[in-house]
Amino acid sequence: MSLRASATGFDDYITTIYRLLEVYGRAKTTLISKELGTKPATVSKILKYLENKGLVKRVKYRDISLTDSGLKVAKPIIRKHRIAEVFLNEFLGFDLYHSHLYAHKFEHLPDEVIERIYVKFGSPDVCPHGNSIKFLDYDYLKDGRRLSEVDEGSVAELVRIVGELSDVLKEISRLGLRIGSRVRIIKKDVSSIVIGVNDSIIYEISRDVADTMICRVV
Repeated sequence: MSLRASATGFDDYITTIYRLLEVYGRAKTTLISKELGTKPATVSKILKYLENKGLVKRVKYRDISLTDSGLKVAKPIIRKHRIAEVFLNEFLGFDLYHSHLYAHKFEHLPDEVIERIYVKFGSPDVCPHGNSIKFLDYDYLKDGRRLSEVDEGSVAELVRIVGELSDVLKEISRLGLRIGSRVRIIKKDVSSIVIGVNDSIIYEISRDVADTMICRVV
């Protein structure tokens, strides 16, 4: 992507930073590059441009965050995305990954179209991944914890997938999981977690994936 990229392209960077901040509390060039499938050098150039525009800021250890202006750009786009996911998942039956993938196409539809979808589905509070559509000031960890923090032997119910990162959603969909699914923690180590799904199927997932899965112990 060149610095002559369309506004749509720049929006992708801003919303990706927003998603990474949800998961990790920080964003780095390498993580943005991985999520967007763009070379780190290109990411650095775009970030410098967005920083000059007052939309992003660099903080200690070269972490990247959004300014208030950046948040004002990100939140309406994320909201439209999550409303589109409701339509794609609940009405068209797409899984969590493909609902997220195709929702990108809806982000650039007129606001009126998205708002009609929103009202048609009863003005839902959350998207199919359990993330707030209304951006309520709510601590999701009050009702759960990251799957990586659940003790071995416990059974946990998935209540939210933070950030909706593409690789993570692809993996979660491959496992057949969705909000409300229950998993048993069989074994944990420093890099991965072994889980049981539906009392019979056993999978090994990375800590990076487990960190995005907010669960309630049952």
